[in-house]
Amino acid sequence: MLSGRREPLFNRLPPVVVALTAVIVLASSIQLISQWGFVLDPWVANWMFDAGAIAGGPEFAGVYRPLGHFAPLVLHVFLHGGIFHLVMNMMALVAFGPPVAIALGIGRKGAFAFLLFFAGCAIAGALFQIGWSEFTGQSELAIGASSALSGFIPAVGWLRGGLKGAVRISVPWVVINLVIAVVGEFMASIIGFRLAWAAHIGGVAGGIILFPLLLAMFNTRLWRLVKRL
Repeated sequence: MLSGRREPLFNRLPPVVVALTAVIVLASSIQLISQWGFVLDPWVANWMFDAGAIAGGPEFAGVYRPLGHFAPLVLHVFLHGGIFHLVMNMMALVAFGPPVAIALGIGRKGAFAFLLFFAGCAIAGALFQIGWSEFTGQSELAIGASSALSGFIPAVGWLRGGLKGAVRISVPWVVINLVIAVVGEFMASIIGFRLAWAAHIGGVAGGIILFPLLLAMFNTRLWRLVKRL
């Protein structure tokens, strides 16, 4: 029997998704408030960019990194270009995060696997973005959680249709980002900033590779079902 009572949204979200969303929103809010000069000194935002923003190209060679050169590969996901940028990414996390979190397992081990997957996709996206900047010689900064979240697209595809499903669901997003690569300067003149298309494609690649590996490690039973699809 079905009742007409609906559970609150956050009762249906895995705790790790809620926690990650909250941490990203908090960190980005501190960055944006400081950046806009409200309450916090702009120095705070500048330090956060030094510590966390992806930086590639000759202009940023030897740039100061207070937390080391590895940290930005992950920490860039906690910085955003504005409220709209933050809201869009958090909507994507809430939409794509739950099936991935549930597949990897509810509980501490599953939460660890989810965060490991998120970080792995972020690193893949950052490396693609830095690699592209170095290859083209263009100096660029990149921030935002969309590098990691791009990896969630093929993860959902894996769950729905195995490798073919992962590729099928990822192709439109990859094509969109290739178009962005071609018309990037024109789009930047309209919206005021460049979209980090290379980081998105890197995130997709990371998701296709990492998700089945983590699923096989943390949810063997489901992995056996998925690989038959």
